[in-house]
Amino acid sequence: MIRRLIWLGIGAVLGITGYRRVTRAAKSLLPSGDLLVPLGRRSAGSGPARQVPTRTSARGGGAGTAVFVRDVRAGMAEYMDRHRDI
Repeated sequence: MIRRLIWLGIGAVLGITGYRRVTRAAKSLLPSGDLLVPLGRRSAGSGPARQVPTRTSARGGGAGTAVFVRDVRAGMAEYMDRHRDI
């Protein structure tokens, strides 16, 4: 059982490391350096349109986390508004 956990841990570390290296290589090959194109607008009826921020510096990870947390909070508020009767 312990051997399986060791191999699981090794696989996770190698997978994360490989993913980061491939992502870094892909970003260096793209002219704009962005892997994801900003969406600009959501589908009709799903709320107001907003721009998706793109990472431009090393501190973009923290800013991306803050945007994610705000989005989760807004989604939870919307969920609670719809399910007040429960």
